[in-house]
Amino acid sequence: MIDKYLYYFNYDILAGTSVVITLLPLILIIYRKAYIDPSFRLLLFFLISKLIIDLAMFHLAATRANNLALFNATIVIRYVLLSGMFYSKFEREAIRRFILPVSVIFSIFTLWDIWQCNENLSNLHLHRLVQYSATAESILMILLVLLYFYELIRSLKIPNLLTFPFFWVCAGLLLYYSSMVFVAPALHYAAQWDSIMKIGLLDRIPYIFDIVSVLLFSMGILVFSARHYARN
Repeated sequence: MIDKYLYYFNYDILAGTSVVITLLPLILIIYRKAYIDPSFRLLLFFLISKLIIDLAMFHLAATRANNLALFNATIVIRYVLLSGMFYSKFEREAIRRFILPVSVIFSIFTLWDIWQCNENLSNLHLHRLVQYSATAESILMILLVLLYFYELIRSLKIPNLLTFPFFWVCAGLLLYYSSMVFVAPALHYAAQWDSIMKIGLLDRIPYIFDIVSVLLFSMGILVFSARHYARN
């Protein structure tokens, strides 16, 4: 089995790296005790779930089994946890009260999308990628990040954004979802287990920006100070 893992890692280094690199912010968030912040605590839960699902997807890919069902499930988990990070960050109640209802509606929409893309849900071998949910997730997350940046700049409470930990998290999210909003529609047709459609470098973009976003998360955790947070 280890031989299969090593072979697949060498075969698809980007995919393997995007799994392994998740350990970096995961270790840092515990070492720096950034989890005392509610937003970073949700980020910790997201990173743990991401690592578990990515490892499962890596195992299935290495053993030549369809892992798209896990990818579809990730969309709901990822959006609920990442959008939840913003709940404690927004100061305007008008925005905060929309986060939970939108998460519920999006989760229902994603489940419908999974169902309408897969006539036989029990046949995991022929499971297909969602058609609309990944794009919708990208648009919603970009909107949340931009709204937060707008509120942050208007408040003038942060003298230097580069020393503000959550800025780096938002930067990572913005980069990742800005790429996915264009790539996701193509992935629905390209990422099919029974018939692969070649789309060139487009299928590499999610891995590249996933790695970049994780590195930016790590940067934000590095500048996090538990003592400074406690004083505030």
